[in-house]
Amino acid sequence: MNSTPSLRDLSCADDYDPNSMSVEKARETIHRFLIPLAATERVAIRSALGRVLAEDITSPVDVPGHRNSAMDGYAVRHDELGGPLKIAGTSFAGKPFTGAMGVAECVRIMTGAVMPPEADTCVMQEMVTRAGDVANIPAAPEAKIKFKGQNTRD
Repeated sequence: MNSTPSLRDLSCADDYDPNSMSVEKARETIHRFLIPLAATERVAIRSALGRVLAEDITSPVDVPGHRNSAMDGYAVRHDELGGPLKIAGTSFAGKPFTGAMGVAECVRIMTGAVMPPEADTCVMQEMVTRAGDVANIPAAPEAKIKFKGQNTRD
């Protein structure tokens, strides 16, 4: 009599076996125990935990809906790089900077935080030397900040 072995019989629960089955045979065995799903059902989002989507879901709007920082650093105007900038405030993810960034100013910014509208670039914190409320940011070539918009996400 040729009976189908159980999953437990086919498993490798004990020590290493140099005669263990090949990947191809393992896949064949796994496929024998799979039951394809033929139907789908619509459930409330709170009932969906532990389930598998029947199709991709895409947002009709950009998420997040604002330009944000791709890293911790300083939000600046690219044209003002190369000198000391007064730190006007801080922008956290979930709590944006609400003031206005003046001339020769920057904003300390955290990853995912909203970029101030006046800023066009984020300089990573490792490139900045801070002294009190002043950030000394090197000019573009030294800081490897080659273009406006660097380290930001739209």
